[in-house]
Amino acid sequence: MSKSTPVNGNLIGILGGIILSTDSVFIRLMSIDNSWMIVMLRGLFMWGLVVLVYLLWPKSRAILGVPWITRQNALSTLFFCVASACFVNALNRGSIATVLVIISSTPFVSAIISRLFFGTKIDKTLMMAAIAGMLGVAIVMTGRSEGHDPMANYFALATAVSMALAFIFASKVENGTVGLPSIGGVLASACVVAFTGGSVLHGVPLLSHYQWLWLAIEGAVIMPLAMGLISLSTRFVSPVNAGLFLLLETALAPLWIYLFLHEAPTPQAIVGGCIIVLAVVSQTLRVKRQEALA
Repeated sequence: MSKSTPVNGNLIGILGGIILSTDSVFIRLMSIDNSWMIVMLRGLFMWGLVVLVYLLWPKSRAILGVPWITRQNALSTLFFCVASACFVNALNRGSIATVLVIISSTPFVSAIISRLFFGTKIDKTLMMAAIAGMLGVAIVMTGRSEGHDPMANYFALATAVSMALAFIFASKVENGTVGLPSIGGVLASACVVAFTGGSVLHGVPLLSHYQWLWLAIEGAVIMPLAMGLISLSTRFVSPVNAGLFLLLETALAPLWIYLFLHEAPTPQAIVGGCIIVLAVVSQTLRVKRQEALA
């Protein structure tokens, strides 16, 4: 692997994280109370775009991958499906700042899972950072914003675990990985329709033109592009590093929410978020120092 490869992987992931930071704003702008309807419709938009690109731009298939489930991508698709469903429910039910701080624990969850279940060697400093990060998550989850469903925090934690597993298994896929989150999205759509007996479809004709506009932007542009880029980065950097790109959403999304929707974070989210960010920054700087000395 050339020295430029990790740099390119980091740039790809950073771009994906910046784009992803706008996602929560669009979900709130939709003003759709039924979270499962959002999961269903945005999954269809995500997958529709991938299929369109796959058919009209054959050269993209090398990084896009196939827009259907295969034996090789089944596990990553499954966990992207779970993450998609949990992410929307977390954002639609709780404080966005709190939810995103919990989700920012993804790289630490990834490190712990890699060590416990896949035998990946993790150095002591990374494990210490992971433990500190999970302590930050525990602090965040003790806080509850008025008017928000306390289940949002658990949906957020499930998102972090699912995303960690999705990145781990995506890194093992030999072919294109950009389309994996979108396949997971459409799988989530099918599951929602099946589990609700089709009742989730009843409210679709009642959506306004503005709601369809925000759905289209979030589902067909923001999510497939952002998650596709982060998933692609796992071909060049470790799944743990890929999870770090989600911190850009943690840092930027509450700012967009505060500026446009005037929603302030809870004190627990601020304290826990600082612990998580400090843990990640310290670990990142340590790795860079090691690379510079190598």
